[in-house]
Amino acid sequence: MSRVMLNPVLGRELKERMRGLKAFVAILVFLGFLTLTVWLVYVGNRGDTFGFDLERQTRLGRDVLEWMLAIMLVLLLFLLPGLTAGAVAGERERQTLLPLQITPLTPRAILWGKVMAALAYLVLLIVAALPLFAVAYQLGGVTIGAIVNGLAALIAVGVLVASMVVAISTFAKRVQTATLLAYGFTALLAFGGPMLFGGISLVDSSRGNDQGTAPAIIIAANPAVFVATATAGENIEVGETALRPLREWVADVHAQNGGWFSAPQTDQRFADEPGNGGFIFADGPRSLPRGTWLISLGIQAVVAAALFGLAMRRLRIPAETER
Repeated sequence: MSRVMLNPVLGRELKERMRGLKAFVAILVFLGFLTLTVWLVYVGNRGDTFGFDLERQTRLGRDVLEWMLAIMLVLLLFLLPGLTAGAVAGERERQTLLPLQITPLTPRAILWGKVMAALAYLVLLIVAALPLFAVAYQLGGVTIGAIVNGLAALIAVGVLVASMVVAISTFAKRVQTATLLAYGFTALLAFGGPMLFGGISLVDSSRGNDQGTAPAIIIAANPAVFVATATAGENIEVGETALRPLREWVADVHAQNGGWFSAPQTDQRFADEPGNGGFIFADGPRSLPRGTWLISLGIQAVVAAALFGLAMRRLRIPAETER
């Protein structure tokens, strides 16, 4: 009977990560923020009246779920770089990278073991938070499918961000340098697209008669946009959560451009006429373009794959100091 072999890098990373105090402190902080989020949303939406408000009650569970997903995303983008940045840079700093490179393990196996260790820790965080998701389910307005969909979106973001950070770690010689690069790249991933879009829009608006607009595709390559659009319900304007403004922004920008890429616009861009590309009135109900979450996920996956490929080449051809 054959025995399934565990990736040696994964096995060692799991033992080292769970033997330290930092991992458990991160879990405590993670659950503390989520618990505080649930309590604040519940108190803020409970209302001051003694009557039973059915609309508010059915929306409460959805609001709690989406606020939890938003806070979890922020915490993941903050915790993952710090926990993963030293994956390869730490090996180089401890002078254990070269012995690891001359083992039968391929560069892809080494990197994938590091990424899977981060994924295992991410799954542990999600499992620890399941009782809080049960609270959202009990409040109503939330299905099991919506919870699973939200958690799947967070796991996808975690895998992609961990892959990018591990890849960046291969180009640093010190853990401190790798940590700075990891947080800088994560900030660029989270805020670079919106800032670039805002800058292009500002330049276009200053040109007077120029009717061109910034390409909507710029804001798609964002983890928050992916989570917001992947967990959107039928009506994106329901509820008061951190994800709702993102959905409305994506819907408005896509409608104004008539697609994911900028095009000359006229004053009739919101006219509801046949063949107009699905534009809507500015004060009417918004709707997300189909496949938004897939486009966002695809862009991030391409970036992660490119960095992962460069990282494999970096480990396959070690620097002079590692030979």
